[in-house]
Amino acid sequence: MRGVDPNAVVAFTSVVAEKSFRGAARALGVSKSTLSERVALLEQHLGVRLLSRTTRSVALTDIGAHYHRQVAPAIAALSAAEGLIADLAHHPSGRLRMTLPTEIGHDALGDVLGEFAARYPDVKVEVDLIDRQVKLVDEGYDLAVRVGPLADSSLMTRRLGKPQQLGIYASPVYLERAGIPMRPRDLVQHRCLVMSGAATSNVWTFRSGRRATTVAIEPYLSVNSFRVLATLAARDLGIARMPSRYAHAEASLAEILTTHAPPPRQLFAVYPSARHLSSALRAMLDVLSERFELAIWAQPR
Repeated sequence: MRGVDPNAVVAFTSVVAEKSFRGAARALGVSKSTLSERVALLEQHLGVRLLSRTTRSVALTDIGAHYHRQVAPAIAALSAAEGLIADLAHHPSGRLRMTLPTEIGHDALGDVLGEFAARYPDVKVEVDLIDRQVKLVDEGYDLAVRVGPLADSSLMTRRLGKPQQLGIYASPVYLERAGIPMRPRDLVQHRCLVMSGAATSNVWTFRSGRRATTVAIEPYLSVNSFRVLATLAARDLGIARMPSRYAHAEASLAEILTTHAPPPRQLFAVYPSARHLSSALRAMLDVLSERFELAIWAQPR
């Protein structure tokens, strides 16, 4: 025997509460005919009449009254649960695990987590700063911030902020000593300072108009920090590729190969699925999008 349609039970209890089919239909946002059909199907399923209807009134039969006493608490509990879910959607709680590359975390997390905690104090956030690409589902993470381009996967993505312009920088002292590279392929004759951990750390891409050129780099020094790369370049140790804001922090650095600019890098939030996002994850995505869009440190220069 097929189970009872919950919509029919809700229709029945609404008629009892409103004391009319018209009022119940208005409360549920359905037509009166749809409501009457649901109640009729419930009575047909049970094989009894639950309501006595006249042109002016509706009343419970004896069996209907007994049935209502049994089902009304369950329907009330269901309604309360739906209200709780709606409340949680507006007041996220629980735990959220996320991961970011180390340097992006150092730059952004103070602002992001400070804002998030102020808005959603009931969410416990756990953050790991990891430069390798974690397996979100296997390692139990809800969210990661990654640098594009992203490999094809089943993960959902959201862009964070504007693309960050990259440039090629060196100190005047180094360039005077080693010469100024005029074309990307000249870099193979130079000491190159490389950001380790990136998927393309040893292959640098350049664009001139619509043409793209790649150069395989033999790193002289590798480190997973643009700040350190900028310092090393300012100390005349070689040529580095980095976002312009890090280079500008070292006043002595000169930009070279400006007509062959590397493509900008874009940051993304990635997460396992767009279906049934937890309220905490949805809230964090919104805060990340907002703060990365506004962040001075992330803006191209």
